[in-house]
Amino acid sequence: MPVFTRQQIQTNKTELSKLAVVKDSINTDSLGNDEVLLKVESFGFSANNITYALFGDKMGYWGFFPAQDGFGIMPIWGFATVEYSNSPDLVVGEKVFGYLPFATHLVITAGKITANDFYDVSPVRKSISSVYDQYVRCSADPAYDPNKEDWQLNFRPLFMTSFVLDDFVGEIANPDTVNIVLTSASSKTAYGAAYLLKQHCKERGLNYNVVGLTSASNKAFTEKTACYDQVLDYQDFATLDKNANTIVLDFSGNKPLLLDLQEHLNTSMQKMIYIGVTDVESQAKSYAGELHGEFFFAPTQVNKRMKEWGGKGFMQRYAVDWGGFSKHMEPLLSTTNIAGVEAIQKIYLDGLAGKFDTSQMYVLKF
Repeated sequence: MPVFTRQQIQTNKTELSKLAVVKDSINTDSLGNDEVLLKVESFGFSANNITYALFGDKMGYWGFFPAQDGFGIMPIWGFATVEYSNSPDLVVGEKVFGYLPFATHLVITAGKITANDFYDVSPVRKSISSVYDQYVRCSADPAYDPNKEDWQLNFRPLFMTSFVLDDFVGEIANPDTVNIVLTSASSKTAYGAAYLLKQHCKERGLNYNVVGLTSASNKAFTEKTACYDQVLDYQDFATLDKNANTIVLDFSGNKPLLLDLQEHLNTSMQKMIYIGVTDVESQAKSYAGELHGEFFFAPTQVNKRMKEWGGKGFMQRYAVDWGGFSKHMEPLLSTTNIAGVEAIQKIYLDGLAGKFDTSQMYVLKF
């Protein structure tokens, strides 16, 4: 039986800038019934991955893939192929999309197999939601386009959050909602959500404005996306009508900014919802003051709608919104390909320092 060499990039949990490359061997003789070896082919990389590292312990992201003491393996989303299979229903060479480790290979126990997908049902997988355990079979995925893999790699997990966030906001917004304000408006998840919020406003019988807050350096790009009704520099947040009922969707994790917004809007703030963290620096500091918001956990909304719409219905709705959004954004984005362990480590460190180019889609390969 063949033996495969695996490389893992492990992150120091207390000092995220310290990485360790760990090599080991996977002997297929040791694989049990229904165990499958997936080879990571390519994956996207964005501020979303940095959020996984920042909230690794708090949100359970370090629990998916075991690592040496003091380290964690950061999750990624990408394409993988079946390299070896002890499952009668999965053949070598099949391509899938799903939640993978920052590594070249992953062993899973395949279960709940259908024509559309399967799950890792290994008892050692410490999952926080079944959404993360699912592997979609590309041959049956209505949203898969072999000519736009870079788009799926970069936007599938992000736009999935955008998709269910828009759905969630559609439930909590009301006719009195005047503004929906999104921080870190140049980030992919934010402008994906903004695009959908604009698209669905009238059909919901609502009349809100979608407002983006971003840095001066990203303002021109954010305006160019045309996903927002208005884009403001962070320093201009006080120009927001403080008497207008407002929902704040935070992607930045910048507490001083949120405290300022909270004070400015006061009783006009209908909701403050935390989605992600793009401002890594602010997370390393402590600030006085109490925020009054709630955390949005996308898998909860996914599971809710999966039950109501069914898996096929959910993916069909997603595919329609994804098709419109990707067509809208296609002229504005380009792809940067990154290959090799050293280059991958560098882009991770760049991301940790907040140096992602918002106009790029990063495609990484070991």
